[in-house]
Amino acid sequence: MNNNPKILLYILMLSTLAINTPLSIVGIIAQISEYFSTSIAISGLYVSSFTFTIAICGLFVPILFSRFNRKKTFILILAIFALSNFIIIFTKSFAVAFAFRIISAAFYPAFISIALTVCEDIAPEGEEQDYITKILLGISVRSIVGLPITTWLGTTWGYQVAMSWIFLITVVCLILILLFIPNLKGRSKSYEKPISSVITKEFFLGSVAIIMMPIGASIVYNYMPYFLQTVTHIYTYKLSVLLFVYGLISISGTWIGGKLITRNAKLTLLIFQLVLMTVFAMLYLSADYLIPTIVFFLIFGVLDGMGYNLIQFIESSVVPDSPELANGVFLSILNGGIAIGIAIGGFLVTDFGVMSIFTSGIAFSILAFVLLYYAIYIFKINLKYS
Repeated sequence: MNNNPKILLYILMLSTLAINTPLSIVGIIAQISEYFSTSIAISGLYVSSFTFTIAICGLFVPILFSRFNRKKTFILILAIFALSNFIIIFTKSFAVAFAFRIISAAFYPAFISIALTVCEDIAPEGEEQDYITKILLGISVRSIVGLPITTWLGTTWGYQVAMSWIFLITVVCLILILLFIPNLKGRSKSYEKPISSVITKEFFLGSVAIIMMPIGASIVYNYMPYFLQTVTHIYTYKLSVLLFVYGLISISGTWIGGKLITRNAKLTLLIFQLVLMTVFAMLYLSADYLIPTIVFFLIFGVLDGMGYNLIQFIESSVVPDSPELANGVFLSILNGGIAIGIAIGGFLVTDFGVMSIFTSGIAFSILAFVLLYYAIYIFKINLKYS
């Protein structure tokens, strides 16, 4: 390929960040509610609809696009995002905005999945996981860059201004892809064939094992702010700073996860679960002590970032013949696990108290460890870098 793969990588990385910014509107739920004259609950549904749509569409949309020209696919999807966001900026109809938010989310898995596949294809030999990691960083950076910017714009100037920044960054990435991404052919084989991969024992065992990770992490992460306020007594700007630092550290975790997988995938997958459950246990035990709680919370940030790599790695290992399908399932498991974790966590906090999030996190880590151990050493799943 005549084009510099590094340039292609960073354009795709920025584009990944761009189409993830619609997820960052969680910080302006109040402004959404005011703009559309809806309840906070309905506005929350408007925000979460993006994640739920990704979880469903990730199972089949990526393989529908797998045989088409990559550049044209990227242009089409970014154009859909730009048009959808443009309409969302100016419409006063909640139903119209809701519909276009779901439409754009439906195409999201295809973009991310194909971006991951392209980066693995263009990477120099031996650097495949590094390239994949940078695309995953585009996903994780969204919460660090996208969330604060969107929240600041929304709370300062209102809903339309916040959505305008999301529209503009999408247009910028669309222009970059038009100018600098070469024509990249899709896969010649029919998209129906990879579906057969879904019915394998390896796929089901690997997927069931790995979905325990985002469920457990989501239970803890999404209710940590409540825990930090009510138990450890960290409030206002101190809490915001701590969550921001957590996000920065999670980016390093994504990078570390990619490096560790290439060195020893089996040990990384298993030791990760043991370290995670230890951190949850220490958060439970040190809840009344400020400094230890902060330290273990930030360690959790590193592990949370690593999770992106581990989930994507397992799925690409158990669906080796269709990277688009594997990456689509990765997105479904990630987003579905987060949604399930939020639901479980809400029930636990309401009925058993906030400390129950840690015991539940430990329980899901144990399940992940047992299932992964069985998959790797008993069932002997073939891992990519084995």
